[in-house]
Amino acid sequence: MAGILNNTGDAKAGSYGAKTLYVRGFPYANTAAKFWTSVLDEVFAAYPPGTALELAASSGGPLVPVLLTPEIMLQRGMDRLTEDENQETLHDAMAVLELIGPPGSISLRMIPPGKDAEPQEIELDYLDADLLPFLLAWLLEWASVADALWNQPRVRGAFSGDDPTRRFRYLVAFELRSRLLSEELYHRNLRLHFRREPLPQPEPAEPVSPPRPA
Repeated sequence: MAGILNNTGDAKAGSYGAKTLYVRGFPYANTAAKFWTSVLDEVFAAYPPGTALELAASSGGPLVPVLLTPEIMLQRGMDRLTEDENQETLHDAMAVLELIGPPGSISLRMIPPGKDAEPQEIELDYLDADLLPFLLAWLLEWASVADALWNQPRVRGAFSGDDPTRRFRYLVAFELRSRLLSEELYHRNLRLHFRREPLPQPEPAEPVSPPRPA
């Protein structure tokens, strides 16, 4: 996957991100798995061990499980609308966009270990803030956080994910803070710590005695 943080598409970018991430034995090859593992790979390659990430953005709507399948959410919304309602919804959306402008971007801070270390600010201008809820929903899902807690002011979670192709294991812990700004607008701040370790070699299978001769 191409570089997420520097977006330069350098020669190393092809090695970023897992093709398939296994969490609790289940395989995930979706965009969220590729995004998060690519970001963690880039941080691992460019920053000191122990560097934390802090992402922040304001976006609409609560975090709900249907965000895990955005194509289903979109289809449900379209199914509920008649053709005339579609035109009216499009008109309303364009009016709102003209009034408030396009979605904001996601801000990112890299926080190196140590009290005296200076955080580095990175503006992810090419990532709309409206994408953040979809990415956050998968972190919460992988960490087995109950759905009812997803929009609490402060939520913590942790999980491990394996990339058997490249033999990596990701150990992730995070804290998500959510603040309701208005009826449908939330500001969210994610602080994420991680380690990337070599995936342990599988235990050799126990030898099986051959069957007795007949």
